[in-house]
Amino acid sequence: MSSIPIDTPDARILDPPKEVAFELNHYQFAVQTILWSAGTIVFCLAMVDFYAHTYARETEAGLQLAQIEKQKINQDLRISDIKPFIVGSPMIQTRPADKYFHMCKEMKQYTWHGFFKSYSISVYIGISNDPSIDFIHGTNDLALLAEKTSSNH
Repeated sequence: MSSIPIDTPDARILDPPKEVAFELNHYQFAVQTILWSAGTIVFCLAMVDFYAHTYARETEAGLQLAQIEKQKINQDLRISDIKPFIVGSPMIQTRPADKYFHMCKEMKQYTWHGFFKSYSISVYIGISNDPSIDFIHGTNDLALLAEKTSSNH
C-alpha cells in the first residue's frame, strides 16, 4: 500500500488561501492603527481640557482661602497679592463690574482655554492704587469650602 495522503474537499475549504489571510491581517492592522491613533488624539485633547479646569479650580480655591486668611487678621487681599495664586497662564481681561457694581469698580476675568470648554473666574476689585479683592466667582462655587474653612478655625 502506498502512503499518499488524500485531502477531502471539506479540508481544502477550511484552509484559506495565503493571499487572503495576508490581506486580512493588513486590514486589521490598519483598523487597529487608526483606532489607537484616534484614541490617543482624543485622550490628549481631554488632558488639555482637564488641565485648564484644574488650573481654574486651583486658582479659585487659592484666592478664596487667601482672602479668608487675610480677613482673619482684619486685612484685605490686594490685587498685588494674588500673583502667587494664579496657576497656569490664563488670559486676563479687565472689564467694568457686571455684578456688585455698587461696591466694585471693575472686574478682572481670568480664563483658561481647554479644547472642549473654557474655564474662568471673575475677581471683583475695589477702588484705589492697589485695590482690594472684594469678590471671587469661578466656574465652581467654592463658597462652601470657604465657609467650612472659616468655621473650622
